[in-house]
Amino acid sequence: MVTVMMRLMSGVQQPGCILAFRFLALVLWDVPVAWALNNGLAMTPTMGWLHWERFMCNIDCKEEPDSCISEKLFMQMADLMDSDGWKKVGYEYLCIDDCWMAAQRDSKGRLQADPIRFPSGIRHLANYVHSKGLKLGIYADVGKKTCAGYPGSLGYYDIDAKTFASWGVDLLKFDGCYCDSVEQLADGYKHMSLALNKTGRSIVYSCEWPLYMWPFRKPNYTEIREYCNHWRNSGDIYDSWQSVKSILDWTSSNQKTIVSVAGPGGWNDPDMLVIGNFGLSWDQQITQMALWAIMAAPLLMSNDLRHISPQAKALLQNKDVIAINQDPLGKQGYLLRKEDNIEVWERPLSNLAWAVAMVNLQEIGGPRSYTINIASLGQGVACNPACHITKLLPVKKKLGYYGWTSRLKTRINPTGTVLLQLVSQTT
Repeated sequence: MVTVMMRLMSGVQQPGCILAFRFLALVLWDVPVAWALNNGLAMTPTMGWLHWERFMCNIDCKEEPDSCISEKLFMQMADLMDSDGWKKVGYEYLCIDDCWMAAQRDSKGRLQADPIRFPSGIRHLANYVHSKGLKLGIYADVGKKTCAGYPGSLGYYDIDAKTFASWGVDLLKFDGCYCDSVEQLADGYKHMSLALNKTGRSIVYSCEWPLYMWPFRKPNYTEIREYCNHWRNSGDIYDSWQSVKSILDWTSSNQKTIVSVAGPGGWNDPDMLVIGNFGLSWDQQITQMALWAIMAAPLLMSNDLRHISPQAKALLQNKDVIAINQDPLGKQGYLLRKEDNIEVWERPLSNLAWAVAMVNLQEIGGPRSYTINIASLGQGVACNPACHITKLLPVKKKLGYYGWTSRLKTRINPTGTVLLQLVSQTT
């Protein structure tokens, strides 16, 4: 959970060039990205479940016992992640966000869980989550207080890191509220990164560092990547199409800055998947799933797994789309072009494959036809000399063999997306 504002003080290549360009493109895709946090974690984007967007800071367990932030809620989600196929397809981390803490630290300066809502403590919850073959994530804040007003980690970074490790925590989401300066913010994020590594426990480090830096100065993403496994850039997602659109707009507007820094061990985080909730149409849910795969984003669902439709569950568990998100090449995709309210995004994949997403941003009328030159995709080399194209979303369909000079025509629903996979045929 974050606040929107930081609280300080409170053209196609010619045929003669094809082979040379293809070689150059392959060389460029193999150029290493900036050095990542050296903890061996998040080599593909993190997958799991996070409570914030759906359950927020509901601490009223008397009136709403089934939706308050409590060990009961997380144990129920752990059971479902294990039994309903989520773990099997890669959703591994069960993550607590803000509002789990007691109002005060204990007598030794350690954070402690709210004794009413987490009567067994976090260590017990971690053991339960681990028994299901899952991993536990937890939340803290770099400043004086969390965004919801619970104890922050400022002045306690080493103690808190040791506490989390002793509890068996596997991921830390570290928010950025209530810092006095951007220097204090940056120093805090660095300090906690080093403190987590010193514990000797493997703990994925999820930062919000650049989000809180942007209002004051352009973040140094090379530095951020050296300390964090993934990092939030933009404000909290809401259960609305406008929110999803704004995140996509921010990402494409800043892609020259952020895309190249992403890769194994460090990822841009556009925030939670809100698929299976209330605010998105079916086509908009398809768009979020497709574009989060293109963006190599952490897939952290925030929904109620006890009450999710079979359709939303199937989309979130779509193995073909997850495979694109988790592709081991680890290159983030980008917006290729935008014309007449159609956006074309693409992402390089391993084994010379590419993913392409075509998004219809028009919010009036019916499905629109869109035709694209195959030679314009994948830096001009995805289908050189040819490729097999499969439509993965909205419904999987093999479209067949396309040569480099071919054109592809498709229809896209309003606010919907067609997701394609292009597999190169080199002979």
